[in-house]
Amino acid sequence: MDIYRHFAQVYDAFMVDTPYEQWAGYIDNVLHNHGVSKGSLILDLACGTGTMAFLMAQKGYDLIGIDVSEDMLSEAYTKMYEASLNVLFLNQDMRVFELYGTVDAVYSSCDGLNYLLAEDDLEMVSKNVLLYLNPGGVFIFDLKMDCKYRQLGEDTFYDDIDDISYVWKNKYNPDTCINEYQVEFYFQGEESAEKTLAFIETHHQRAYDVETVMDILKQAGFGMISVYDNYTQNPAQSDSERLVFVAQK
Repeated sequence: MDIYRHFAQVYDAFMVDTPYEQWAGYIDNVLHNHGVSKGSLILDLACGTGTMAFLMAQKGYDLIGIDVSEDMLSEAYTKMYEASLNVLFLNQDMRVFELYGTVDAVYSSCDGLNYLLAEDDLEMVSKNVLLYLNPGGVFIFDLKMDCKYRQLGEDTFYDDIDDISYVWKNKYNPDTCINEYQVEFYFQGEESAEKTLAFIETHHQRAYDVETVMDILKQAGFGMISVYDNYTQNPAQSDSERLVFVAQK
């Protein structure tokens, strides 16, 4: 997963409209409803630049964040020192992560698990999460669904923020359920009025159907499993663009 390298430097700037605070509030409520108290140790899988981890830390939880991208974690460390927060960040692959002990909850937001392109990978993550969860622990994660990827389809998107621009070229294959997007980033130099291409990154994500995810969680050993529409209490729908799964050990 050699992604989010140069992208890490501008990631937060292009994610300003992401409802992180809403998601953190939702996860906080789910944890409370499942008996996970403030002060508990929880794990953020695919934590990226740490935005969600910091929000959860501010809510009173002890945080560990895991991400495969050193560049994203570098941004997270910078933000942590500036905010005087204390989060343990580990540069690990979420499929084979290792902790020093168990945790009370694990969550993954912003379609981090969609980067798992094979069912075997999702099985590995689920079994590993169960291994490190305390009895009664909760696994919360979201997944972008086929409906959303079909909407993106084969199209090109643009955005500008000050001296940075990107061109997002999307392509979704409904037969393989793999979505590919190539992102070109353009920067404006100090001596030029025009923006020039700085770097290109190609990302792949996979859409999973609800039944497959439920089966994987059950086979991993999870008991109670609930599925909700896009960080609400509403049940999953056939046209849901994002689903939230809540599984308990």
